[in-house]
Amino acid sequence: MSWGSALRKVRGGKTVKVEVRVKGGVIREVVISGDFFAYPPEAIEELERALVGASVEEVASVVRSFKGRVQVVGASLKDFEELLVEAARHAEESAPKGEGP
Repeated sequence: MSWGSALRKVRGGKTVKVEVRVKGGVIREVVISGDFFAYPPEAIEELERALVGASVEEVASVVRSFKGRVQVVGASLKDFEELLVEAARHAEESAPKGEGP
């Protein structure tokens, strides 16, 4: 299993960092952090839990399922989606060769 991360200053001036652990193309762990605000506050943790077990290809669908359930100030769900995919790709690229599911 390997970690990948992505960090970006997004539109609105806030910073978003995403760290993802991937094995066999499946997200095993994810942490979303930054100086943005989310309402309700627990929505980010719920999103992180929803992403665990999802394939990298399913990231966009999982993130979009939170539209209307969370309000993000200083960033957007689209920012999260883009950074999650970027971080997951970095994790897959850094995975040891021959690593299976």
